[in-house]
Amino acid sequence: MRLQYESERLRIECLTSEYAPYICEFYKENAPYFDKYELTRPNNFYTPEFHTAMSDWEWKEMQAFRCLRYYLLSKQNPGIIIGTVNVSNIRMGGLKKASIGYKIDHRYWNRGYATEACNVVLNIVFQEYGLHRLEAEILPSNTPSVHVIEKLGFTYEGIEHEAAEVNGKWEDLLLYAKLNPYRKS
Repeated sequence: MRLQYESERLRIECLTSEYAPYICEFYKENAPYFDKYELTRPNNFYTPEFHTAMSDWEWKEMQAFRCLRYYLLSKQNPGIIIGTVNVSNIRMGGLKKASIGYKIDHRYWNRGYATEACNVVLNIVFQEYGLHRLEAEILPSNTPSVHVIEKLGFTYEGIEHEAAEVNGKWEDLLLYAKLNPYRKS
């Protein structure tokens, strides 16, 4: 498992729990922008202790290839986290599928960073790991995310009714999917 990749403008890295204070700061800074689209979170979410524990757990899950979490760092200013892309619920065997999610710091919106980073991660999961299918579930109100996923070539498959608890309320999700373009027939 490679821990670092690069794109034109980004370093795309797996970070250990020693970066938990920076990860926590990324989420705190973006809370007003992210929270309206996020699953209901535990009360201690905005603490370094939570992100230390989460980073340790994600590291173990990455070693077992059940998830991948990459943080996005600008090559021009590598000390600041500007986003994250995660691949979760990885299922191998006869399914070979997973889910993708992404977040970009609000100060970096509308500059193509999500698309750039996700394209790198799509190549990782399809070419290096051989996944067959990648899914994205998006709140209907999250039109910027819908735009990104469609730009990445995902296909709309339908609505998952009351599929996620967001801020204490059950919400519908739009289901998108992309099949491995490198697969052999």
